[in-house]
Amino acid sequence: MSVVPHNLLPVAATANGIFAGLGLTLSTVTVPALRAAGYPPGAWAVTYNNGHYIGIASIFISSAAHFYTYYLTKSQRSLCCGILSFISFPFTILFMRPTNDRLLAINRNPTIADPKEVVQLVEKWNKFQMFRTVTGTLAFVLTIFY
Repeated sequence: MSVVPHNLLPVAATANGIFAGLGLTLSTVTVPALRAAGYPPGAWAVTYNNGHYIGIASIFISSAAHFYTYYLTKSQRSLCCGILSFISFPFTILFMRPTNDRLLAINRNPTIADPKEVVQLVEKWNKFQMFRTVTGTLAFVLTIFY
């Protein structure tokens, strides 16, 4: 008999799937749309302001479910998925926050930046976002198929 509550893996998988879907959508739909629209800071800010709640919640829910499963079972898969799920949080704080803060400041006062800076910031943000997309997708795939 398993010591893991029966609904823990589906919770982890759902949260991982939501985060992976968010990341894939940002990387393959949102950023290309921002490019096509001329990199409007307001559109990026709407994406950030709406998306960060989903990202934070899915990171913490999936990480907690995986780490609790690891605590109960010592499953290396659960530990790996927990790390892959959680790593986006400190990565965002350490590496993405300055870019996020600058883009949000530009959105509040568009006269403080030239368009080239906005392009550079969005492209830099996209490169950082790709890390989150890859780790989130790996966590989801390992949760479902491994």
